[in-house]
Amino acid sequence: IPNTRAFHNITKIQDALDLFERLKKDARLKEFDAQNQEEFEDAAGNVLSKKTYQDLLRQGLL
Repeated sequence: IPNTRAFHNITKIQDALDLFERLKKDARLKEFDAQNQEEFEDAAGNVLSKKTYQDLLRQGLL
């Protein structure tokens, strides 16, 4: 458990552990997921997800 501002005034071990788990969970939710969040733009200006763009490119539709 890091000694950060979030843990100030926390006096019980279980409270600190619960807070630490919640902070780790929140940090994982904020991580960038390239497969689902990365976007590509085709020549016509259409914005597509990475998976859709790669599928259309493989099929020769772009």
